[in-house]
Order: sequence, then C-alpha cells, then structure tokens
Amino acid sequence: MEQYDDFLKRIAREESREAPQWAIDCIEEALTNLPKKRRHNGRVLRYFGTAMAACLALFIALPNISAQAADTLQALPLVGPLVEIVTFRTYEKDTENHHAMVEIPTMESQSDDPVYNESVNTINQDVETLTSTLIAQFEADAEALGDEGHTSLEVRHEIVTNTDQWFTLRLEVWQGSGSSNTTYYYYHIDKSTGEIVTLSDLFQDDGYLAAISDEILRQMRKANEEGTGIFWIDSEFDAWNFQSIDPDQNFYFDSDGNLVIAFDKYEVAPGAAGCPSFTIPLSVYEAYLK
Repeated sequence: MEQYDDFLKRIAREESREAPQWAIDCIEEALTNLPKKRRHNGRVLRYFGTAMAACLALFIALPNISAQAADTLQALPLVGPLVEIVTFRTYEKDTENHHAMVEIPTMESQSDDPVYNESVNTINQDVETLTSTLIAQFEADAEALGDEGHTSLEVRHEIVTNTDQWFTLRLEVWQGSGSSNTTYYYYHIDKSTGEIVTLSDLFQDDGYLAAISDEILRQMRKANEEGTGIFWIDSEFDAWNFQSIDPDQNFYFDSDGNLVIAFDKYEVAPGAAGCPSFTIPLSVYEAYLK
C-alpha cells in the first residue's frame, strides 16, 4: 500500500497538469493520517475505513484528472489489467413537462493491441448511436406533446465488471411517458483476446440455452412458491410464460466470477419485479463452454 500512497502524494505535488486542489487536499488528509497500528477501541478501524473510501474514490477519479496518473496506474503491479478510463458528457433538459438526463460515456483505450482498440472504438460508436437516437426521439416527443403531456428520459452508465479477464460497461435506459420502461445494454470485452463478446460467443454449441434456461426456470418457480417472486411461468397466457433465454441474452460476470443472466423490465415478470437477474452456477453450463 505504501507504493500507492507515495505515488498519489507525488502526483498531487508534481503533476505538470495540476490536479484540482480538492484532490490534493483529500490525498494529504487521507494518507498522512492513516494509522500505523491497530487500537482496541475501534476508532482506528473506523478512520481507516473512511480514509480507504477516500483513497478509492481518488483511485477512480485520478485517471480522469491526470494524464500522468493514468499512465502510472497502468504500470503498477496488479492494477494495469483492472483500470479502464471512462469519461462522459451529458445531455440535459428540464422543463415543467419534459425531463432528460443522458450520460454518454466514452471509453479511452490504454492498450497497444489493435484488436482491443478496435473493440473500444466499436463500443464508443454504438453508445454514441444509441444515445443520439434516444435523445432525438425524446426531443421529437417533447415537441409533439408540448404542454399536453409529459416525457422523461434518463440514461446512466456503470462499469459492472473490471477484472483481469473481463470489462463490462452497462447502460441503463429509463423512459417514461404515462408508463415507464427500463432497458439495459451491456458491452463486454474479453481482455484475453481484446474482442467484444456476446453470450453465444462463450459456448461451443446451443446446449447452453436449455441448460441455463432450465436453471432460471427452477429459480423462478422456487421464488414464486416462496412468495419472493412473481415470475410468468404458469400463466394462462402462454405467450407470457418464460420459455428460454435468447442466444445473446444480456449477461455479465460479477465480482466473484459468477455468470449472471439479466432481463429487462416486463420481460419475464410484471413491472413491480423491476429488472430481475439470475446467478447461474458454473456446474450448469461448464460442459458447453468453449
């Protein structure tokens, strides 16, 4: 940890493109006062947690405020594969009848791999196209409705996975006009190849579809029986009942490396269920992996 402490302090003091004063002050406050030994009254542990939270916030912020910080973090042991730099701009509109807040993230590649760089550029272009389309539709609806109706659009981004194997960016799109809907968009890069991947790219044949779908159905049925779920599996309307995931169903790997299958609002349950997701044990799909 001392290596990171020294690095952060040096950046705060020496960065040619000076970091904001709030960043310098926070670094000095958090790192200078970190306790050297553990006490038994609990005070040190509480302060240590606060200081570490400040340091982690700066760990995320520094690459976006300092070019030197970005380069150096990539070179530090165990950090390079984990750091992806994402900046974003926003589109905002807020009137009495119409509200929009759209985050438009842009990934900045720190790799020399042309495949990886091409993947980053492709994701950036897809995100730009998606957000531009959503904004254009919002503006058209707002103009058409005027003061006679209400429209809302919110787009948020999150890095849901950033390990030595996977990078996953998620966009959450919330649209409202009378009723509301939430849709997720996931973008994955396999860091071992630098390529963009979808769910089907992980498997050697279609056997994974039935295996994963059966596991999800099992979890849905259990939740319904226990009263913790309201999934559409035994509805009188067959068209509503969950049958199978799509070949390229939304997915991601969580921080523990578990495969998570994600659904949009209204896809497998009423709106009150939100956007459900299901963690799938490796044993369910391992036989079908490439």
